[in-house]
Amino acid sequence: MFDYDPEAIAAILGTSLDAVFTIDERGRIVDTNAAATRLFGWQREEFLGANISIIVPSPLKEQHDGFLRAFRPDRGVKHVLGRGPRLEGVRKDGSRLPVEVGISTFERQGRRFFTGFVRDMSERQRTEDRMRYLALHDAESGLLNHRGFAEHCAGPADGERRVAVFRIEEFRRFAVAYGERWSMATLREIAARLQATLGPHEAAARLREDSFALCLGADAMSRIETLAAALRQPYAWDTTSLLLTVTFGLSCCGGELDELLRTAQWACYRSGVAGLGRINAFTAGLQQSTVRELSIESRLHDAVRNNRLQLLLQPKCRLIDRRIVGAEALVRWDDAQLGSVPPAEFVPLAERLGLVGEITDWVLQRSLAEIAACPDPAVSVAVNFSALDFYHPDFVARLQNALALAAAPPDRLVIELTESAAVQDVPLVSGRLQALRRLGIRVSLDDFGTGYTALAYLRQFAVDALKIDIAFVRDLPQSPSAVSIAQAVVALARGLGLETIAEGVETEAQASLLTALGVDVGQGFLFGRPLPPSEFHRRVRQRSD
Repeated sequence: MFDYDPEAIAAILGTSLDAVFTIDERGRIVDTNAAATRLFGWQREEFLGANISIIVPSPLKEQHDGFLRAFRPDRGVKHVLGRGPRLEGVRKDGSRLPVEVGISTFERQGRRFFTGFVRDMSERQRTEDRMRYLALHDAESGLLNHRGFAEHCAGPADGERRVAVFRIEEFRRFAVAYGERWSMATLREIAARLQATLGPHEAAARLREDSFALCLGADAMSRIETLAAALRQPYAWDTTSLLLTVTFGLSCCGGELDELLRTAQWACYRSGVAGLGRINAFTAGLQQSTVRELSIESRLHDAVRNNRLQLLLQPKCRLIDRRIVGAEALVRWDDAQLGSVPPAEFVPLAERLGLVGEITDWVLQRSLAEIAACPDPAVSVAVNFSALDFYHPDFVARLQNALALAAAPPDRLVIELTESAAVQDVPLVSGRLQALRRLGIRVSLDDFGTGYTALAYLRQFAVDALKIDIAFVRDLPQSPSAVSIAQAVVALARGLGLETIAEGVETEAQASLLTALGVDVGQGFLFGRPLPPSEFHRRVRQRSD
């Protein structure tokens, strides 16, 4: 045991970094230390005799004496610094600061006293606020992140809440071209334009590299139009002014945040080429098509890997005598769950999933094997190749391997390349076409006449045939303009020594006119629908006999 020494206690408390107050039962300050003066701005003389509530902000100030009367600890310290409740204190100048308070009680000479230990939590509060900010915000743009966006949307709403998602179409391409400095500057500019345009109850978040979300009210469509106008203004970069394409998707009405985000993303990402740069509202039909698309994606892998696709051959006939001289290889897919899935549905998905090369190789190998077994050795097979296939570095080697595997002569293979694909890289295409010609593989330029740039490069391309697009054949013989286009293509082909093929021939009137114009080969329902290989071989045998 040791004697109580007030001077020693005061000396110890004088070194404390925490403010220490001793008060009586009525709340009057009877002692304090130097830290209290530094923390709250009052001098010790001003503290002594004053009620402790002078450092307590309203409304707790008016209730403070009642707290003291109700304070009946069973023993010792009731609240410990670091574990007590976070409160606010008020300085002499009226400014506030976060504090933690510990309270103990003791009796001396029959009187009850309280000791309050007050710790300044400003620095810790700033650290916690900063950590919370980083947890809820995107570091690069300063906008909310997904978690922060969810917290905002979970708060009280003034009426109906809608969610919109938008993406910057060129962001990734420009980020590669101009580097990180452009990305950071553009993100900050996007964030600044959003913050300057958003209303008091609205919020914006960055979800991914080029994808953002908006929390809006019932007037969401008109608000998106306003925000879109701001985002589509030019972005200055060095001496260049860049325009960005912004595509929006607007969610359905009502529902949880996950549902709102999902439907907004559906509207934004599944709107297709027609929806680029537009505001696309979610519809039930879009959801149904998206669900089907996802089902196709999930089953397409299995169909490709397990040989569940089907090869069909559509006859090509020489118009002058209707003899079958070739076939176009077509791929079809009948799924046990999905039913018949047309190529227009699954081929674009195959390109997106990176499966189109596998499908093309399968079609190439199967069609070469079938044409090698065809009764007429003069019949060739045409295989369509996408730009992705044609521009692949191993394209020519893949053709050579397939021909060797099927033991098929090169002149029985025709590569069909679309006009639009041919003009993407003219020097590369020209060199690759020359390589195919040296191998003896023939090339047909598909959909000719639908573009406007191939004519300038046609002399450079080592092609063997021009295929007149179905869009022009369909209107024959009634449309004078369609007749003129067909005549022009035939004249051009003759001048260049090329064969002409008309696709989509369905009537005798069309066939007669095309024959009179000098078109060499016709393809269409008039000469035969796409057939299984066995049926195609039987048809060739019949025509030959």
